[in-house]
Amino acid sequence: MQLKTKILASAMLSTALWATPMFAADLSGGNAGNGESPRGDITDQDITLHDATRSLPKLEAGEESRAAPLEDETAIINSLTAVGKSSDGKDLKVEPSEALRAIIKKELGGDAGGGADASKTSGPAKVEDPAFKAGEEASRQVFGNDDRIQIANTKVYPFSAIGYLESKDTKGNYESCSATLIGPSTVLTAAHCLYNHETKAWQDAMFFIPGLNGSTANDAPFGGYEYDSAYVVQGFIDNYQGYYGSVLPWDLGIITLKQPIGNNLGWLGYNHYEGLGDFTANIVGYPGDKPMGTMWRATCNVLAENIGDGYMQYDCDTFPGSSGSAVYAYDENAKARIVVGVNVAESPDANTAVRINAAYLEWINSLNK
Repeated sequence: MQLKTKILASAMLSTALWATPMFAADLSGGNAGNGESPRGDITDQDITLHDATRSLPKLEAGEESRAAPLEDETAIINSLTAVGKSSDGKDLKVEPSEALRAIIKKELGGDAGGGADASKTSGPAKVEDPAFKAGEEASRQVFGNDDRIQIANTKVYPFSAIGYLESKDTKGNYESCSATLIGPSTVLTAAHCLYNHETKAWQDAMFFIPGLNGSTANDAPFGGYEYDSAYVVQGFIDNYQGYYGSVLPWDLGIITLKQPIGNNLGWLGYNHYEGLGDFTANIVGYPGDKPMGTMWRATCNVLAENIGDGYMQYDCDTFPGSSGSAVYAYDENAKARIVVGVNVAESPDANTAVRINAAYLEWINSLNK
């Protein structure tokens, strides 16, 4: 099915902060990724997989439009402060960089070089990832027929850089999400996988298992790794009003690991593209309606009219557990996989990703290790 134009009208996302992002090989300001071949010189931790609740928030019709708008420079800067928790329980805080402050000032001044009416582009450089080989084993919100396909060999790049993220809340309940290496020690996911609004507390025991392909420790070809620190934007915590739509615009999270495993397993690139138009979205993760610990991919076309300034919508099939999956485009010219968003929610009409815009690109850069 082809997604109808259902782009959310979030007040936060309609402010001048979120400049409308062109997909090209130019990665100025972004990260090109690294397709390292797996090596054996990393030390993994003992793995015990738990019966975990799969995470994927639901957006009820219209709730996103009640998100509080931010138009004041000070409020916006504060909302983009990185706050976090270390694995030894310390509170962390990283103030917005001068580069991020400059982006905010520029865009609030109306000199963003784009806007809602900016020209959008499309082209053959944005295609399905050729790593998805025909004939793989097939067995969301799921739309129409389920066309997800299982990744049979998770040991090869880029699948070695994608993993299962498990954590525990303050009540002792385990939850699972999906996550992606975007640097030697840096993992990109959704903020709601790291901070729990119901308990008003950080998740604990965060554990990243790259390339997991089953429900036991023997199915983890590269082992599992403890987190060193976890970060979300302050706005994700401060702006919660009792429903998920109120914090959708801030649902972006970063984990740093204790080991630079990306130097062995590779990582995906990421970037902000102005004028981002039609492209093929590739989403790989761990949906909870499939056998535990198995990796699945979904691919769909994202239309320009369904790409907003800070988010995008699509009919790629997802399901609880897919939260935090990278939404990436394959640049056929550069032969690179570039993350442009993070899958965060489902709704009756579409699934939704937070988009990496200019501000979030700088925010990620400031934390990437």
